[in-house]
Amino acid sequence: MKVFTKAVASGIMIAIGVTVFLACDNKVVGAALFSIALFTICSFGMNLFTGKIGYVLKNKNAADCAVIWLGNFAGCAAASLLVRIAKPQYAEKAASLMDAKIGQSWLAIAILSFFCGILMYVAVENFASNPSGCGKVVGIFLCIMTFILCGFEHSIADMGYAVFGITNPVQAAKYLLFLLVVSAANGLGAIMMCSLQEYNRK
Repeated sequence: MKVFTKAVASGIMIAIGVTVFLACDNKVVGAALFSIALFTICSFGMNLFTGKIGYVLKNKNAADCAVIWLGNFAGCAAASLLVRIAKPQYAEKAASLMDAKIGQSWLAIAILSFFCGILMYVAVENFASNPSGCGKVVGIFLCIMTFILCGFEHSIADMGYAVFGITNPVQAAKYLLFLLVVSAANGLGAIMMCSLQEYNRK
């Protein structure tokens, strides 16, 4: 149960990151402030799918990763929906953002998601292994800002944008398919980077 509740908490933090990004007119500022989400998640030991999936082969925790994805979805969707009620003006911006995302080819979506997975693994692994407190924090900010400014796709963040922007059931189905593809490619990127690191350590 703790695996799920820690994932829900993580989803809530990602929703806060999504909210601050939507609230900022300056994309660079928004990307920097979005980092509060991963900083909190790592500092408080919460469970984030894109932070755990890279270790799935090493830790043999596929079942936990599935539970974490569901918990992230529950937390991010609920928090995003609540903020959408309080700040309905963000819905139009999120809808426009999601339209651009799902308007990409599936190959482009997979590639962009793959590279996001790499950066998420780097951010989490650096936080876990870097002896410098400053280095841990800087690593998070650099990785988060880079994936956002590059236009890479993060499955849990996209859950938040989707809930903010959703308007009808047909759109919901498209968003869900998009999220599943992004999640799979995030996982592949993170797993590849973890595997390369493990190989290089031998």
